[in-house]
Amino acid sequence: MVGRVARVAAMAGVLAGALIAAPAGASAADPRPQTIPALRIWSGGQGRTRLPRAVRIMVASGSGKRLSPVARLLASELRGRVIRSGPARAGDIVLSLGARDRRLGREGYALRIDRTVNITGRTPGGVFYGTRTLLQLLHQSRRLSRGRAEDWPRYPDRGLMIDLGRRMYPVAWIISEIKQLAYLKLNLLHLHLTDDQRWGIRSATHPEIVSAGALSRSEVKQILAVAARYHVTVVPEIDMPAHVGALLAAHPELELKAAGALSPPQSPDSRKLDISNPAALAVVKQLLDEYLPLFRGPYWDVGGDEYLTPAEEAAYPQLQLYAQQHYGPSATTKDAILGFFNWVDGIVRAHHRKLWAWHDELGGGTAVSAAPDIQASWWIDFSPLSEPRPPTPQQLLDAGHAILNDGWFPTYYTEDLGPIQGKPSMAKTYETWEVNQFCSPTENDQFFEPCYVVSSTEPRNLGSTINAWDDRELSLAGLRTGLDPPLMVLAQKTWQSPELTASYARFQRVMAAVGHRYT
Repeated sequence: MVGRVARVAAMAGVLAGALIAAPAGASAADPRPQTIPALRIWSGGQGRTRLPRAVRIMVASGSGKRLSPVARLLASELRGRVIRSGPARAGDIVLSLGARDRRLGREGYALRIDRTVNITGRTPGGVFYGTRTLLQLLHQSRRLSRGRAEDWPRYPDRGLMIDLGRRMYPVAWIISEIKQLAYLKLNLLHLHLTDDQRWGIRSATHPEIVSAGALSRSEVKQILAVAARYHVTVVPEIDMPAHVGALLAAHPELELKAAGALSPPQSPDSRKLDISNPAALAVVKQLLDEYLPLFRGPYWDVGGDEYLTPAEEAAYPQLQLYAQQHYGPSATTKDAILGFFNWVDGIVRAHHRKLWAWHDELGGGTAVSAAPDIQASWWIDFSPLSEPRPPTPQQLLDAGHAILNDGWFPTYYTEDLGPIQGKPSMAKTYETWEVNQFCSPTENDQFFEPCYVVSSTEPRNLGSTINAWDDRELSLAGLRTGLDPPLMVLAQKTWQSPELTASYARFQRVMAAVGHRYT
C-alpha cells in the first residue's frame, strides 16, 4: 500500500512537471531531450544547432578564475579549446556564473541552446553539471535541439559505495568510476576502506595492520584530485568498533573477549574492538589523526554497524562496567557503544569534519544519546532478526540526525548477502521506489515491503547511494557493467526531476542513448 501511494504521488509530480516542461507554444519537434537524470524544466525551441568538431569554449567576463577548471576539462573532453576573449560565434559553448534563479542552488544550472550553447549557474558546480548534460546530448548527436532548460537536484547526497575492505580496486578503475558518477550528476564516492578481511589503506603509524595492495597516500591523493576535478566528494570509512578483524590480526590484545563460560560457543573470537580498553582507544585515535588530514572532504565515516546484538551483550560484562564507571550506575552496554561514537565524533569535529555512521547502533541508550550531528546511514531494521529494533528513519530524524537512505532495497548490490539472493529488481526500483521510502528485507521476503516512509519534503533526508558489497569477488568488468543500471536509476531518483517515462523498459532505451563516460 505504501508503494502504491508513493507511486501515485510521484506520478502526480510527473504530470505537474510535464505541464511545466512543455509550455504552450513549444515545438512538438523538440521534446525534452533524453538525459539521465531527466531535465527538470525544458522549453523546446525551433531547429537545431550543430557543434563543430573543433568546438570553442568561452568563459564569460568576470567568471574566468572560478570557471577556468570547468572550461579546461570540457575542452579536453570535446577535444576543443578554451577562448579567453572575443565575440561568441555560432556553435560556441559559453560558460558563466551569476544565474539569478535561486531554485538552481549550488548544483543547478540553466542551459540555453540557440545559435550558441550557454550554460549558467550560481556556482562552478552547477555549471559543471550543465556540461555533463551537454556531454550526454553530444553522445547522441552533434546536432542539438534548440531550447531552454532549468535543472537542479532534489537530494544533495547521491552516489556509490565500493568495498575495499574485501577486495582490491585499481586506482585506474576508481578514477574511471568517478568520471561515470559525474556524468550521471552523482556526487559521492564512499570508500569502505577496512573490514574483517582487509585493511585497504596504508598506515604510517600502524604499518603492521595493512593488507597487500592497500591504497598508498600518493594513490589516495591522485583519487582525491580527480574527484575534486569532477565535483565528486570522497567519503572515507574506517569501520569500527566491529568489522576490525584485519586490525586484530596484528593486535589480538585489543579484541573484545567474552567472559569465561558466557563466551558464545559459535564465535570464539569476536572480531570487535574492546572499547573499554584504553590501549584500543589509543590506536583508534592514532589512526584517525593520521587519516583525517589526508582526506580533505567534509565527511568521515566511522562505520559503527553490527557491534553487538542484545543477545550477545551478556557475554561481555566489561562493557557495562565501563559504561557505569563513565556514565553512571544506570548505564548499560549500549551507553558504552554510544559513548564511543560520541568520542569519535569529537575527534572528527576537531578536524572540522562531519561524522557518518551506519544507523543500527545509534539508539537504545539510557544514559547516553548519540550526538545529533552524526549523520545516520539507514540500512536495515533487522526484523525479525533481533529485538529491540534499531531506530527507524523517523526516530533518527526526531533525535536530530540527518539521514541517508542506504536501505537494503534497492541500494545493496551484491551477489549473495544474508536472506536476500541476487540483486534488487531495477524495474521495481524505477517504477515503485522513491528516496523517502526506507526498505529492509524480512525473512524469506524479497519484495522488501512495507517500507518506512518519511515526508517527501523532509530536508534532512539527504539522499541515497548504491552500496557495492563484494563478498563474491565479482570481476571488475562485471561489476562495472552490473552497476550501470542501478546508478542510472539512482541518478534519476535522487535528482527527482519529472521522469521521461514511467516504464523501466522505456527507461532502458534512455540508458542506451545516454551511454557511459569512463574516460
